[in-house]
Amino acid sequence: MNLFFLITKKIISYSLFIFLLSSIFSLNFSQDLPPINIQYSSYAVSEDGRVIGYFGDKNRVDARSTGYISKYVLWSLIATEDRDFYNHDGVSVKGIIRGIFKTLTGHIEGGSTLTMQLARNLFLSNERTISRKLKEIELARALEKKFTKDQILLMYLNTVYFGHSAYGIWAAAETYFGKTPDKLSITEAAAIVGMVQSPGGYDPIKHPGKMFNRRNEVLHNLVEVGKISESEFERLKNTPLGLDLHDGVGKFFLEEVRREAVDILRSKGIYLDRDELKITTTMDYTDQLAADNAVSSQWKQFPNSMKEAQIGLISVEPGTGMIRAMIGGNPDTDPRGLNRAVQIKRQPGSSFKPFLYGDLLEKGYTLAEPLLNLPIIVDSGTAYQWQPQNDDNDYTESPIPMETAIEHSINLSAAYAITHLTSPDSVVAFAHQLGIESDIPSYPSIALGTGEVSPLEMASSYAVFADEGKFAKPFSILKIEDKNGRILYSKYIDTTTVLDSATSYLVTSALKKVVDGGTASIIRRYYRGIAAGKTGTTQNYTDAWFVGYNTKLSTAIWIGFDNQHRKLGGGYQYGGTACAPIWGKMMAEISRKEKGFGWADFTKPSSVEFIPLCEDSGEPPSGKCIHVKTYPVNTDKISLISSLHHPVEKENYGTDYGW
Repeated sequence: MNLFFLITKKIISYSLFIFLLSSIFSLNFSQDLPPINIQYSSYAVSEDGRVIGYFGDKNRVDARSTGYISKYVLWSLIATEDRDFYNHDGVSVKGIIRGIFKTLTGHIEGGSTLTMQLARNLFLSNERTISRKLKEIELARALEKKFTKDQILLMYLNTVYFGHSAYGIWAAAETYFGKTPDKLSITEAAAIVGMVQSPGGYDPIKHPGKMFNRRNEVLHNLVEVGKISESEFERLKNTPLGLDLHDGVGKFFLEEVRREAVDILRSKGIYLDRDELKITTTMDYTDQLAADNAVSSQWKQFPNSMKEAQIGLISVEPGTGMIRAMIGGNPDTDPRGLNRAVQIKRQPGSSFKPFLYGDLLEKGYTLAEPLLNLPIIVDSGTAYQWQPQNDDNDYTESPIPMETAIEHSINLSAAYAITHLTSPDSVVAFAHQLGIESDIPSYPSIALGTGEVSPLEMASSYAVFADEGKFAKPFSILKIEDKNGRILYSKYIDTTTVLDSATSYLVTSALKKVVDGGTASIIRRYYRGIAAGKTGTTQNYTDAWFVGYNTKLSTAIWIGFDNQHRKLGGGYQYGGTACAPIWGKMMAEISRKEKGFGWADFTKPSSVEFIPLCEDSGEPPSGKCIHVKTYPVNTDKISLISSLHHPVEKENYGTDYGW
């Protein structure tokens, strides 16, 4: 029975072949070409030129000429898909006969020329009918009459689908190997051309072995047409695929760039989905990939109760304001929704304390300043009563130095500092001076981070500490160009000095200790380089933060639920356990990939000297002081410390404090 069906199938196939062949010879050319409309996308690249995404219906960028395409692509394509390309008028009878013969012998192969495939891609559907095939033949001949072989080859390479949403050779080269098509090697070109036959069947993620074998089939085709020797093939066939495929890297960054670009271009009457634009972003591809990987790694460790938590991560380059990495939600979140790196404001908890202590240091206090660590009640008996506590509900009988209070995030010491050494108004002004734009309520509780801010504000403000007191407004788009390279928009870096470099150094000195032995010491499991930062955990464990920096990057990380009534848990309710490991893993990957790149330590201003201080007074020691330790000190302000401790008339904030 099976033999009967096989014979019948072959008879039918031969009959169709004879009918098709006679139709080809008897076809009268009368077809006018329909309009050719190849839609190209705008696209975005990282600062170093790596494509990060497209804006349009299809991921397709125009390769302007075959001169911008590797010769190995052209060789491989013709050797594999249409060896008679330069000798036919759009239809190859030899190819059709070969295709049908191979099909009858059990090897599926089409008889379509490249021109016929182009005609199908441009004008027709993929239905398998004789009428569609005849139409394809007629249109192919029309294409050959109107265009040169080189133009047809270019149109084909600009339209064909290569898998992974890549249409055309330009997008394929960037998608699979992270390079433009003119830079493709012979093995890379063969791998991409091999995808034409079945993009899904040779998907390198699902079927890497099949893609490897298909790549070698294409390489051997080059042997058959005399482009390479058999010995060259033997040498090349064991070459690894060498793919550089990163789907979805920086998806929230890309969406934020889209939103900003639309706003920039609207007044110019230019549209991302219609005009072929190139947007150069501030993204550092290495930094973004490291951020993505670090978040993914940490998320896998979270318990099921935390799987719906969200994340906001943003990295800003100190001194320039360029946003280098951005994540606006957890790994399962659609980037077209809320971006939690830039569009939310949440309480920062103790990660706000550097603004309090920076304000004190700017006034002239030293890192040795003794701060009480005792229970306090503010506005006792009123509707505004505030009774802060340390995280462990413990406290010391004796004062502790400011540096120690910062290192171990002592809440009661921060409460003492804002109520006795400075004022909420002064701390708010200091935060605004460093770039915090949110409205911070002027209450003593802001010492523990009860005002609401965005991760973007925190990252860019901490960058002031990293860059000797200079603030740069953060941005994500460097320039926008049209398809001819004309610049439609460009951004210039503008920095302003907003803080004494000595104060920046002193804050950083204390925040380095937070990483080396304080609440963020978990970072040292992953990353051993230069680091400073501060953890933050809000009341009832609704928000966890870590803001960390070195001279290269300032990064703010927030984790919490969109529903602020839900609490973090499972051991990951603290900034030190939920967020700090992400920063450590991210920086570790960046440092590994940037081999030999020495991240410099923070520059010590000439006004800062390391001198002994009395931890009982915060001043240079007298003969009676027994607790003496060396601290970095702003010598320009050392004369102020006595007047701060012994003012002529103590300022009255109009608030009752009870210890």
